[in-house]
Amino acid sequence: MHIDSTFSVVAPISQVWDTLMDFERVAGCLPGARILNKLSDDAYQVGMTVKLGPVTMQYKGLLNVIERNAPEHRAVLGGKAQETRGQGTAEATVTLVLAEDGAATRGSVSADLALSGKAAAMGKGVIGSVTEQMMSLFAKNLQTMLTEAAPPAQEAPAGPTPAAVPEPTPAPVPASAAEPIPVPVSAAAAPGPVEAAAPDGSLDALSLAKGIAAEQLASPVKVLGVIAVVACIAYWAGRRSAFRLLRLCGRL
Repeated sequence: MHIDSTFSVVAPISQVWDTLMDFERVAGCLPGARILNKLSDDAYQVGMTVKLGPVTMQYKGLLNVIERNAPEHRAVLGGKAQETRGQGTAEATVTLVLAEDGAATRGSVSADLALSGKAAAMGKGVIGSVTEQMMSLFAKNLQTMLTEAAPPAQEAPAGPTPAAVPEPTPAPVPASAAEPIPVPVSAAAAPGPVEAAAPDGSLDALSLAKGIAAEQLASPVKVLGVIAVVACIAYWAGRRSAFRLLRLCGRL
């Protein structure tokens, strides 16, 4: 019995080829197929479960890679299996060829199949229909596998970061035109305690005087008051000095 089938997936041909040649991985894409044991790079112990209508058949056998031509993307596989519950057998030689089809890869499968037992009684029409359904599911699962394994698309390199434009430096404001910045009363720092203690524990009068003077001069009103007091003292001191000078001259 000769059966031909095709499938198509959207992926580079090299990626499809490498995936299909990884039999242990790709076996899960074919419904009912599984790799039981890897005997060598070209020989595998396989199992297959096939349901034809109300009949379910389980096979166990060997899969051999007869030819593997990577440059031409062509492989020839040979398999032979026997029913685990029954006397039926299946033997096939399968030729796989991949070809590029635009952005997709098309696979052509050609199989020479020999069956005995219950499967042979189904006829070529039923077997051909089941084969087409299996290949359709295989292509769908293979496409999912290829998509998940595809490397993520690289983001476009970001362009050069535009240089920051320096903000214009404001022109200096003349001192006469500058307005004082109002300071809220709550923001003004309260005068801290005056540190008047000397190292030996005695009162540091000089530090205390400096602290009091600094506190008093912090207020413009107090500054004016200090100036007025100093002027008065100077005035009275001057009068007393002049009076003393006149008295001294009278005595002479």
